[in-house]
Amino acid sequence: MENKVEEFLEKNNITYLFILLANLEVERLSNLPYTLKRSFNKKITEIALEHVAANEIPDYVVENQEENIFEKEDEQ
Repeated sequence: MENKVEEFLEKNNITYLFILLANLEVERLSNLPYTLKRSFNKKITEIALEHVAANEIPDYVVENQEENIFEKEDEQ
């Protein structure tokens, strides 16, 4: 099955898969809370393309929660 998918992508341009994944990443980023999106220094589409190109999809929610925990510990 995997060979069939690979062959299809090679024949039909892998760009389609890249754009599909980027669109899914845009949707995921768009659904993040406003407080997280506010911290982005680039447009969501640009960030999504970078994530897919680097094959690295960060979990902003977990990172934000960890930062909040460390801030609370520092206050105590």
